[in-house]
Amino acid sequence: MVVMASTARIEPHVTVIPAPELGPDIYTNANPLTLHGGSRPVFGGFLVSQALSAACATVPDTFQPYSSQSSFLAPAHGNEKITYRVQRTWEGRNFLTRVVQATQGVDCVYVAILSFQSAASPTGINSLEYGTPKPELDQPPEDIDPDSMQALQSSLLDPSATVMQQSAEDRPLDWRPHSMEMSEDPTQFRVRGYVRSPTPLSTSDCSTHLAAFAYASDEGFFGPALAANPVAVGKGARNVTLGASLTHNVSFHDRNAKIDQWAVLERETTWGSAGRVMVQQKFWNMEGKMILSSSQEALIRLKGAKI
Repeated sequence: MVVMASTARIEPHVTVIPAPELGPDIYTNANPLTLHGGSRPVFGGFLVSQALSAACATVPDTFQPYSSQSSFLAPAHGNEKITYRVQRTWEGRNFLTRVVQATQGVDCVYVAILSFQSAASPTGINSLEYGTPKPELDQPPEDIDPDSMQALQSSLLDPSATVMQQSAEDRPLDWRPHSMEMSEDPTQFRVRGYVRSPTPLSTSDCSTHLAAFAYASDEGFFGPALAANPVAVGKGARNVTLGASLTHNVSFHDRNAKIDQWAVLERETTWGSAGRVMVQQKFWNMEGKMILSSSQEALIRLKGAKI
């Protein structure tokens, strides 16, 4: 996948290039993993999206991804290249499977199982057809302040909080938060909003757009677990001593979804115990078709925790 001068900001974030000097089916990030110097930890969306891009490079164009199941094993750092080694685990007529190991030096920092289905497979014939309806939001994205995402982050996270935070320049996507539905029961908390690439992508290629959605699926994902527990995490999440993603799973429901068109999203947290939390999310296009559903398990450690 070649990145041209007119690409959207998200495209370099999801792009990989072959590394034939290391062997077949091996790829590496084509661009820096951070805008900042030094060994700052890498945002997990880079790994999720680039592993998908690497796997897509090893399958025929007639196959499209429908599932990414992955685990974060160790922190990745922005001052080193990441190498993606793709294993062709299964080659079927209608389904393919790839396992991708992402390494820095000798350490495996991330591993993913990517599943693909042939676009030529019959759909809508002798199959079940349904999906969760999208929430009806009473304010369109164009009426929401473009700076509202940064303002929301600042209201929830103190600058000293140990949770990874992103500046406006770090964000390649345009997030427009719509509402938060608070409750004494954390599992009833909901946050809703919109997201898209602010500029059109240079390609209509399915794998690029879905990789961009994979990137979006990890951005601020375990935030609902913090927002739903304001007393426990403290003002500005000052009681949080550690926050890190452990697993990240995405099911893609619309192979034709475009990241440069507005998507509606809803996030929630469904469980928390033993220092871990579970969060869930769904994305829809503006017409109400589901784009993806996703879950993540994260480690959140509070002050005084003995885990």
